[in-house]
This record gives sequence, structure tokens and C-alpha cells, in this order.
Amino acid sequence: MQKVIITSPSLNPEHTVSGISSVAHFIISNNKDVEYIHFEVGKRDAEAGGRWNRVKRVWRNCREWKRLLKIHKDSIVHYNMPLMTGAIIRDYMLLNYAHRYGNPILLHLHGGNFMTQRQRPWLIRMMLKHIFSWVNHVVVLGEEEKNIVEEDFQLRDVTVLPNCIDLAASKKYKRNVDLNRSISLLYIGRIEPNKGIDYIYDAVKELMHHKVDFILNFAGKESVPDSYIPRFENLLGNRFIYHGVVAGTVKEELYKSSDVFVLPSYYEGLPMALLEAMSFGLVPVVTSVGSIPMVITHGFNGFFVPLKESAGIVDSIIQLAEDPDMFRTMSKNAQGTIFEMFDDEKYISQLNMMYLSYDR
Repeated sequence: MQKVIITSPSLNPEHTVSGISSVAHFIISNNKDVEYIHFEVGKRDAEAGGRWNRVKRVWRNCREWKRLLKIHKDSIVHYNMPLMTGAIIRDYMLLNYAHRYGNPILLHLHGGNFMTQRQRPWLIRMMLKHIFSWVNHVVVLGEEEKNIVEEDFQLRDVTVLPNCIDLAASKKYKRNVDLNRSISLLYIGRIEPNKGIDYIYDAVKELMHHKVDFILNFAGKESVPDSYIPRFENLLGNRFIYHGVVAGTVKEELYKSSDVFVLPSYYEGLPMALLEAMSFGLVPVVTSVGSIPMVITHGFNGFFVPLKESAGIVDSIIQLAEDPDMFRTMSKNAQGTIFEMFDDEKYISQLNMMYLSYDR
């Protein structure tokens, strides 16, 4: 059986809230033709931050990574990488070791600020050029990202492979659209500024002035403890419910009880939570960043809102709250889009074909 070393943050949602972890978990759970060896990279949520702790963590990663590569000399490396400021130096070092040890490398890119930011600092450009010269194949989440890396780095072996999700539970679920109650808003993800949390706060504050009957559900972990949750609790009282980190059937029930998925991020890849929410019929209100436009058509199965402002969020939610027929149609379209576009067997088959192309 083919062996593949796959990287991601912790696969335990109690340790880390990460879309990349969700992707890796999906791949490992569904691909029975490959023996995966998981290598954990990145900070767990409970670990201390700071520059010195980051240095120690990277040093520990490098030591353990070299040991793993020596043990599994003939393994393919499936390296999941966000093009993010805080991760790129670590990823550069680990990928350099894999290149020097001669392991074939599939580089799986997951958005990030350096994906769409075309004016990159010279050091970042140099590091990315080296990284792309070391790898055998590059996987991106959408056509726009493919065009960017091909144009900016003159790459040829680039494959578009959108994230996939397990649809077993959502295909059994039939949504009963009833807006003769509070409209239920949902945010799932890391709770930090670049996810647009400040604009969700401003939006719900404005919705209160408009007398919209709503409940706001939050799930995930704060990057900085007590930076946001107390503010929402003080503003909304019992209109706000914080669920902490959710997974499995608890997360499924949260999708089933919610109506609108709100994600005004500054940058993204193709968020797993967005795909999951749409598969349960939630109508997304999101920014048009990363590969999100691949799955959403404004006004058909969701709403795009302007970056770094709250007015679009307010207007979209008011439209859905006041027009149950619109909500019903967009909910059905959102779910239908995911069922039509995503097939877990096809996803795994495409991945295995790439692995086989450089099996040694």
C-alpha cells in the first residue's frame, strides 16, 4: 500500500480549529487505498504564543520532521500549506528538508494573504520561488488561484481540486423552512479579526435597531481569549449563544437549527464550514474572497457583501428575514449547488491519480 505523509494542524478539534485540519481528516478518513502518516504542524490553540515560543515550536517541528523523513524514505509528502505570513518560514524549512531527502512532494495550497496579494515582499517571493521549484505538483482550490500561481511563478503542473466534504448526513436532511420565528445566524470558525468578526458585531448591532428578530450562534475558539465573546454577550444578551468548539453530530445539529451562514473574511481558501453549511441549506452571506466565488452566485444561492463593512451584511439578512420565499429558494439552491459540485469518491480518485504519478 502506498504511504503518504500528510501535514496539517492537530486533527483533534479540541486542540485546534482549522479548516486545513478538516481537509486532512476528510482525506485520511475516506482514502482507504493509501496508508497515511499524519504530521502535525502549527500551534495548538491552548499553546502559548510569542516569538520565542514560535521559534521553539519550529525547531521541534524540524527535528521531528527529519526523523520522520528518515523512517519513511519512500513516502510521498502531501504538504498542506496556507500562504500566510506566520507559517511561510516554517513551511520553507520543512519543504526544504523533504526536497533534500528526495521525497516526492504534492503541495496543497489553501489560500491565505500571500495568495491574492500580488505585491509580495521580496523575501516572500524568493521563498515561494524556491518552494515551487522543489515540489512535484501543486494543488489549488480554484481557477483564480491556479491563474495566480501560474502567472506569478510560471508553474505548469497545477491542478484545481476544490475542498470536499462528507455529504452523508446532509443528503438525509430535508430543511423545513419556517421563518415565523427568530432567524438564526451562524458563524463557525476561528474567532479573530481577519474573519471579519468586528463587522458581524456592527451588523447585529444595526439589526437590533431595525427590530429584526434574530439569534446569533457562534462556534469556534478565540485566538485571543475574551477578545470578542464578552462583547457579543453584553450587546445581545440571550440573543447570542456561544457553543465553543463543535464537531460531529453537535455541529450537524447546529447547521440544522440555523438559517444563515455569515463569513465576512478578509481572505480565505475554500472554507470547509461554508461548504458544510450550504449542504444543510443555510444561505451564505460572505465576502467574495479566495475560491468562494466558485460555489456562490450572488442572489442565486447566497449573497456577496463588500469587504470590511457591515451594511451589506445587514441588508442581506433583512432581505432574507422579510422574504420567506426568497429564503426558501436560495436555501434550496445552496444545498443543490454543493450536491451537484462535490463528490467525495471523485475527489479521492483524483488525489490518488496524482499520488500514482510519482510513486517510486
